[in-house]
Amino acid sequence: MRQKFSFGAGLMACIASAALLTACGGGGGGGGGGGGVPLLPLPAPSTASVALSGTATYESVPNISGALAYGSTSVKPVRGAYVEVLDASGNQLVATSTDDNGAYAVSVPGSTIVVVRVRAQLTRPGPGATWDVSVRDNTRSSAIYSMQSSAFSTATTALTRDMRAGSGWGGSGYTGERVSGPFAVMDTVYTAMQKVLSVAPATAFPALKVFWSVNNTNAAGSVALGQIGTTFFIDRSSGAEIYVLGKENVDTDEFDEPVIAHEWGHYYQASFSRDDSTGGAHATGERIDRRLAFSEGWGNAWSGIALGRSNYVDSGGPGQSQGNNLDLSRGPASNQGWFRETSIQSIFWNLNQQVGFKPIHDAMTSALFIGGAPVTSIHPFTAAFNGVAPGSASALATLLTSQTISSAGNDAYGDQETNNGGVPLALPMYKTAAVGGAVTQACVTNSADPAREGNKLGSFAYLRFTALANRPYQFAISSPAGASPNFAIYRGGLVSSNASPVSLAAGEHVLVINDLNNSSANTCFGVAIQQQ
Repeated sequence: MRQKFSFGAGLMACIASAALLTACGGGGGGGGGGGGVPLLPLPAPSTASVALSGTATYESVPNISGALAYGSTSVKPVRGAYVEVLDASGNQLVATSTDDNGAYAVSVPGSTIVVVRVRAQLTRPGPGATWDVSVRDNTRSSAIYSMQSSAFSTATTALTRDMRAGSGWGGSGYTGERVSGPFAVMDTVYTAMQKVLSVAPATAFPALKVFWSVNNTNAAGSVALGQIGTTFFIDRSSGAEIYVLGKENVDTDEFDEPVIAHEWGHYYQASFSRDDSTGGAHATGERIDRRLAFSEGWGNAWSGIALGRSNYVDSGGPGQSQGNNLDLSRGPASNQGWFRETSIQSIFWNLNQQVGFKPIHDAMTSALFIGGAPVTSIHPFTAAFNGVAPGSASALATLLTSQTISSAGNDAYGDQETNNGGVPLALPMYKTAAVGGAVTQACVTNSADPAREGNKLGSFAYLRFTALANRPYQFAISSPAGASPNFAIYRGGLVSSNASPVSLAAGEHVLVINDLNNSSANTCFGVAIQQQ
């Protein structure tokens, strides 16, 4: 049968009152209630156990080419979900997880009033691979979504309780609770994890909280009110989080599997690799900063790699009948390069088709890629890939050449890159600055940034320098009138931002500088680095 949402606190309160009330509508914990727990005659106590089993499923609405296809809705298993059986006082009697078919099986006390609850939560404590993923409602105090059965007596013989999360779709709009939404989101995360486990079976996944609500919309403001702006990943000091849009007739992403997988791809970077992306607004037709192009191109490609599909789709609009459809296998028709996210996505997607995911994973998680001074972009990835998978270097070289990117095998800094994307200041990829030497000129431009968003090709200048010893270093930056310099130091990720002096370890580092005012087509800073 189709289920209603339940949240932990509301369920506990409802069950605890069952002996006194004929129904417990709404639920004290919010979330649409659990449909109530009817008053049942209490059976005689029994010490014997009975077998309880069932299958948890959810209604999945496919997105094949951009719009949601409600007419092709199918039923899929709720895989890996946390299942618990509670008694009439809300005490947990037993817990387990569903298998890949959505099935669960437990032994429970006979002749006992119980409720079965399936959480939108994936947990595995080990040994081997470990994870803890939960799908929560950011508009209801971060409560974990779940669906529950009605109360029933376990009696004295084996019994079955199946549960299905309905989509809530009524034919031309949502007319019921959208119970399947969080389970659809969870299943995409489960699929993404399985892809990683296929090449690294002992992976320990850091905890991940995914926030989805029917109130989550594209307006920016209060997250507690659903004003999340867009679907996005954020790596907080308190843990990794993904926020997912869900506003009907505006933008719903729970069934847009590539969108969820894309954001999980950023979680992968933050958890196992490295991501120096600037973030911010970007479009597939733009020439953007190398870090942003690499990160977004990776996210798009990863969605296809994880889900086994060749297109990226995103629905929206009235009735979720509109949407975008992006071919992951093809780069841009013109002006290809390391500054185009579609060039990067086509390289990753086709590389996976040709050599499989393992060498890609090995490169993304390698010490050379994670710990190097160059910021994350296709050039240090190429150097790392060729180091871990030399037998596949020619496949990557061919793909790089097809996108007008240098295919030099061991060139993490992109010294041999010749494609400036029509922005002369974009090359060389890194200028060399000498510690204690002359002032080095670092120039930026807004020529590829008509909207002044500050994350496009030429928005940043990159300098490489070598710290001669473990000690503090002073950075002096002169700027023209009207400009506001902003700089950061990288080595194995971000080391410091706008700090001077700063203590650095001996070895190579990268300084990245931009103009916060994004003031002109040619803004040049003078950079002097001194050892203290």
